[in-house]
Amino acid sequence: MSNTFESQLSASARRIRKQSESNLSVPETIVTPQKHTRYWGWIATPAAAAVGLLIGLFIHRPAEPSNNYTVPVVVAADNSGHSIVDDGTDYSLLVSL
Repeated sequence: MSNTFESQLSASARRIRKQSESNLSVPETIVTPQKHTRYWGWIATPAAAAVGLLIGLFIHRPAEPSNNYTVPVVVAADNSGHSIVDDGTDYSLLVSL
């Protein structure tokens, strides 16, 4: 290996990096890899959906049919309109056959 300026420079950079890294303090939680736990969302989401479905099925009460068939009556306050027969507009143009 030749003793060029580039090799001296990279060796010096490696020594400085090693010295800088040895002075760093790393918390213990980062040094020790943590045990991977199962992501509870994959379990909780389907469980919540199933519970919601069951609650919805048990709470569902169909409305009682009423025997009172009334039709609401709309009363016009103003009688200023007229029939479409009398307005002279050809409404057959609006319907395509």
